[in-house]
Amino acid sequence: MVLTDAARRSGFFCIFFYLHHGTHDRAHISMNNESNSSAQDIISDSAALLELSSILNAATDLDFILGNILLSCMGKLMVSRGVVFVEKGAQQYSLRSIKGLTVTELEDNYFLPVGWDHVQKVTDLVGSGNEAIRSFGNCAKDCGLEIIIPMRLEERMVGIIGLSRKVTGTAFASADLKFLESVAAVAATAVKSALVIEELRIVNRRLDSKVQEMNTLFEISREMNTTFDPEAILRIMSYALMGQLRVMHYLVYTSDGERLNLSLSKMPEFSIEDALVQQLQAQHETILFSEIRTPENEVETALHDAGILTVVPMLSQNQPRGVLCLGARVGGEQFDGLELEYLHALANITISALENARLVKETIEKQRIEKELSVATSIQKGLLPKAIPEIEGYEIAAINESSQQVGGDYYDVLQLSEHEFLLAIGDVSGKGIPASLLMANVQAALRTIGPLRLDLREATTRINALIYGNTGADKFITFFWGILNTNAHTFEYVNAGHNPPYHMHGEECLELSEGGLILGIMGTPPPYASQQLYLDKGDIVVTFTDGVNEAMSAEMEEFSDERLKALVAECASLSADETLQRIKDEVHAFTQGAAQSDDITMLILRRSP
Repeated sequence: MVLTDAARRSGFFCIFFYLHHGTHDRAHISMNNESNSSAQDIISDSAALLELSSILNAATDLDFILGNILLSCMGKLMVSRGVVFVEKGAQQYSLRSIKGLTVTELEDNYFLPVGWDHVQKVTDLVGSGNEAIRSFGNCAKDCGLEIIIPMRLEERMVGIIGLSRKVTGTAFASADLKFLESVAAVAATAVKSALVIEELRIVNRRLDSKVQEMNTLFEISREMNTTFDPEAILRIMSYALMGQLRVMHYLVYTSDGERLNLSLSKMPEFSIEDALVQQLQAQHETILFSEIRTPENEVETALHDAGILTVVPMLSQNQPRGVLCLGARVGGEQFDGLELEYLHALANITISALENARLVKETIEKQRIEKELSVATSIQKGLLPKAIPEIEGYEIAAINESSQQVGGDYYDVLQLSEHEFLLAIGDVSGKGIPASLLMANVQAALRTIGPLRLDLREATTRINALIYGNTGADKFITFFWGILNTNAHTFEYVNAGHNPPYHMHGEECLELSEGGLILGIMGTPPPYASQQLYLDKGDIVVTFTDGVNEAMSAEMEEFSDERLKALVAECASLSADETLQRIKDEVHAFTQGAAQSDDITMLILRRSP
């Protein structure tokens, strides 16, 4: 008789085989006058197999299938204990169904490097030369199992059935063993199909979990990207750690490019040397402490002793920008592979959001500074004189070249009378709008007090009082001013802590330092002193702010007072404009390749030859 593959897979071949040989046995039994009841036994067994095959082929749940296999075998043969192991991997078998025994009496998994094709006696397994089989046999014996029936399909053992002795105490007859082998053959197909379906269900659950994880991470990422507040971003991450992963104790360290800083702590008792923490700055790999993975160095030992069990790097564009340190989970279980993937994704999303927040903050701050610089520049340019009055017999040249950071440099030239002119230069402390506003105060004081024609020393004292009364203790002004009398060709000045200007008188270069304290330092300073110069034809007075003499080269060298003084001496025969251009060119050449750190301001007075 020829059977189809479908019939073979469904187990009907086994039943047919059993019936065919059973009929042969009935004839043999009849001829030998043994027992007329054996034919009825065979028919009964065949009916049981048909019923079992029908049940198993209609089922997809593995536990249901295995339970019915045991019930069929144990009920038919009156056995009190039974187990079923199913294939878990290459020669690995896992306990999946048990009746009449407690779970603790058997191990969950066994390695069986064999492919049995018939019923095995447990006593034979105990005497095996293979250690793994012998170990399995001893466990089976201790549990009262007597025989092991393999479930084979296409030369592959998909599972094994273990049964104890019959409750009657009688041994298994050959017909019993044949019935069990037929049950195993019928069951093998159903077990294999159920294993495939179970694996598909596991894969589907994993996919569902992965989809849920991706949706959760997407929601977290979207929520993080709606805020640029680092505290809010870390709070969102905290909810995910506690809600999704049941982690209540953790630390977050983030890098500022130079070192790791503690950004969030949910471990009040955590204590570890900062130098050890800094060694985690280049951490690319996850550290997961367990019974197998123990600390391997000083840093890991310190972390483990402090209660840290997992360290996850926080990567931005594949570069470490922080670390997430986790304590024990609620329940104490280890993270599985999917949970670790979720942790990595959460850590990377968080650090990316923090980096975005930092960049946005820097951009906003940059825009604020640029706006402030623009306002400060407008204020500063508005305070400088639109035009310098022409003075018969004299030349005046001036420049204010702003740096990237607007300072408080100021100069002014006022005509007081037909033959008197006021020249002033100052440097306000600070940068930006505050410096520009203070400079506006200086200009207001100068233009209010200057025309009063007070003694220059008294006028300086009054300006100091105004500045001191309207500024904080951290604000001050270096200030130099003087009055030129074109009839007498004299120049009377007061230097209030400013860089001493240079007076080129013939071949002698003099420093103009007579005066007193910086403006705004003291409410009642010591009296200011003044000095009067006589300007010969060709004499030149060069005033400047510290952006000239303190200009820095790319090698971090100052232009210096000495270099400037020598340069002024070289310009003795040049006009005021030529002297200004020469000094400016020399400073620019000296600082080539370096950023201009301060304003360059000069006011030059020369008596025409």
